[in-house]
Amino acid sequence: MPLKYRIHPAIGIARVGDSPDDYFIGPEAPGISPTLKKPDDQSAQPGTYKDGQQRIKRQGARFRIYEYTEDAAGVVTKVREITLAEAQIEWEVHLANRKAAAPRLQGAGPRNAGVPERKLIIDAGLHKIGGPNQPMKKLQGKFMETIDVQLGDLLTDNAGRLIILGGHGQSQSLPQNKLEDFADNDGWCDDVADGPVRATIQLNGSAAPVAADSAWVIVAPPDFAPPIENVITLYDRVYDMMAKFNPALAVGAKTKVSFTKDIYPIFRRVSNLHWVSDVAASHHGEGMPDHFISDVKELASKDNVRAGPILRALRNPKDGGGHMPKVPGKSVPPGAALTEVQYKRMERWAKGRFDADWTGAEPAPVPFDKLAEKDKPQALDRAALEACVGGPFFPGIEVSRLVLEKSTYDEKRPFRINDAKLSPGALTEGMAVPWQADFRDCGAEGAADWWPSQRPIQVRRGHQRDAEWMPEDWKDYIDMVHGWSQLGFVVAKMAGDKVEYVEDERSADLA
Repeated sequence: MPLKYRIHPAIGIARVGDSPDDYFIGPEAPGISPTLKKPDDQSAQPGTYKDGQQRIKRQGARFRIYEYTEDAAGVVTKVREITLAEAQIEWEVHLANRKAAAPRLQGAGPRNAGVPERKLIIDAGLHKIGGPNQPMKKLQGKFMETIDVQLGDLLTDNAGRLIILGGHGQSQSLPQNKLEDFADNDGWCDDVADGPVRATIQLNGSAAPVAADSAWVIVAPPDFAPPIENVITLYDRVYDMMAKFNPALAVGAKTKVSFTKDIYPIFRRVSNLHWVSDVAASHHGEGMPDHFISDVKELASKDNVRAGPILRALRNPKDGGGHMPKVPGKSVPPGAALTEVQYKRMERWAKGRFDADWTGAEPAPVPFDKLAEKDKPQALDRAALEACVGGPFFPGIEVSRLVLEKSTYDEKRPFRINDAKLSPGALTEGMAVPWQADFRDCGAEGAADWWPSQRPIQVRRGHQRDAEWMPEDWKDYIDMVHGWSQLGFVVAKMAGDKVEYVEDERSADLA
């Protein structure tokens, strides 16, 4: 029977942090928060997002290799993870940052016009690693042939799985240019990046190594509100693109739509945004008419009378119209609507053509180690992307609007980037440089609903229910460049028998 080997997650997400050594592994099962400690930390102390010196830990992307056994018809009959117990594994990673050489987000021409591209691209080069418990291996390039920029580190766990850490969130300028724009700042660089992840496996007793299906890694800014979900996640966006290749993933005439699995998550995500945005709270907060999870019993019924008005409020991804999800300004950027798959599911719900399978509570998420082996690869793919923003991409937070193009993906390898076409750094090159500039502006008046689930606007702090997350005296982009790691994280805490999402780990030095 044919054997195939694939790296999972197909697209992994690492995040920057200014802690020099501390890190944790990002989500590996849908709905399950990561353990905020190193994989080898067995202490009883709960994990935190910051280290003992109040520096933000980096989020690592951990990659595994799975063996697929297929029958003569190409149907998968068995799935198992391959570790050092069964094989020698060699990993290969190539990270780059191409932002300074990218086209300007606004206006014509490239950033840093007139400067040779070779001086602008920060390329860490190709690096290999293998074996158990390998220590951090630095991935570093140069900007303007002068500034050393660390794009990340490679290491392995005790089973030989690869862990990729991003940079330390350091943004620099040469010469000392001012920060005057939310995205296009000449002379500036940061340490986010992306690139391919490859591996070869030589099973014990075999004569030659075999290449696994490659993956991709994206290094992004921190997620400062991890338990608050995006209405449209990056998983939703990539799934929608996969449906354009594979009709079985699309919503067809015979596709079943589940209220519990397909519809309720959208209502839950919208309803929980009030914890991080006053704009959202004014419509979807507790006690407001559109706090949907308060009315879930009614919405789960095929007889509910609100379905039509709710659907009409949604922006149709094909034809426009509607005004939700809300975005500021007059123009509607790419990715500012539900995906086609999400919208078609909502259409089915509005017409009463769905499985009314709500039992009164959403099924509890299953931890990674409790999943069946055959379900683990897909869980890794989904968990990594569900914690990311799926739009709008102006310019984006983890990845640019390149994810909206079919040519970005490998049609023959589901959920995988076309690494034969895209260069390292391609997925992040169209984003803001430095990332902190756009991060600051997306909380400004008139732009307060871009990414509140990654970059909060207002938070619960102590007894204050609408505290500004970013200090009000941060008037300039440079303030975010210098102070981002002092900001707090929104976390889940119990208040009696109820879960609340409140700010924690904020620096005492901030106003």
